[in-house]
Amino acid sequence: MFEVSIIMPVYNVKEYLVRAIESALNQQDILTEVILVNDGSTDGSAEICDDYAKQEPLLVKVIHQENKGSGPARNAGLDQAVGKYIYFADPDDYFDKNLLKDNCRLAKEIKPEMVVFGYTQEKAENPNDREVKLPNFPQLTTQEDFRKHFNNVYYFSPYALWNKLYKRRFLKKHNIRFTKQKTGQDALFNIEVYKHLSSVSVNRQAFYHYVSHTGSSVNRYRPDRYLMENTIAQAFEQLIKEWKQEQTFNRLIAQEYFNSVYLETNNLVHSDCPLTKQEKTKRLSDIWEHVGMDKIIPFKKNDPNPFRRILLRNFQKRNFDNVLLLMKSRNQMADKYSKIFGKINRFFKN
Repeated sequence: MFEVSIIMPVYNVKEYLVRAIESALNQQDILTEVILVNDGSTDGSAEICDDYAKQEPLLVKVIHQENKGSGPARNAGLDQAVGKYIYFADPDDYFDKNLLKDNCRLAKEIKPEMVVFGYTQEKAENPNDREVKLPNFPQLTTQEDFRKHFNNVYYFSPYALWNKLYKRRFLKKHNIRFTKQKTGQDALFNIEVYKHLSSVSVNRQAFYHYVSHTGSSVNRYRPDRYLMENTIAQAFEQLIKEWKQEQTFNRLIAQEYFNSVYLETNNLVHSDCPLTKQEKTKRLSDIWEHVGMDKIIPFKKNDPNPFRRILLRNFQKRNFDNVLLLMKSRNQMADKYSKIFGKINRFFKN
């Protein structure tokens, strides 16, 4: 009956939820069911979901569950979905009314297992600060093509869910599900997709508005951050090994492991991190020993980013105090320039 099932996990996003649900209900010319999975919200989000289910009982389905995380919430949505295609939307973002119409047209014409499309990245506190991002690879009609162009696929938000339309039959055939990992479950899901993927359609238009929020979980200290990021790196390495393409994509494997170290370094300099300076340097030392330079060398050799090169040089020399200082200084500079550019934008807007 439904062409697409939109699955949206909901947890304490009352401020943005109406906009997201309206985006889903306003899709043009595509019969769509909207599955809202309330993951134990306590801020009134659950009531908003129920109100929409009453207004649109044929289109909106609400699932209430105790707080388990967005991965299990999406799994609950997948269990109830009946659409030919699955689209995962986030409740604090929004999307254009032609997103499903245009991408379902491609899906029907080319019959791929997944459609990838562009998006606009913007900041909640300054919506005019936008950057449009579009895929830079051709239509991929075979598994060989997909793996041949994987380098370009990798550099276009490979782990995002909201810039992709998935064929439900494909997900079901390969039993592709989300893990219980609190963050990064989208990465693990897509890595599993890439294990089996053989056809991808590309739409070089931007439909989705990915909105970054100052108080999001990526901007707070998490004690388990490194474990989760390292799990992703290991899963990615296993993917490439299963393809028997370690030499071809050794730099991407190295980048995944570098990301796990980089993100943990950033995690440790958050203002709410409770660790002492000594505990932070000990954590970095242990992680560096765990990953090992051999894993990261292929990434370091050709990295065009001067900050990352300096950071890695200090890691190599085991100057962990300098590593923390560099990351903290970088974040302070980024915040400073973000505020300056925000003021300039507001000045010209007025």
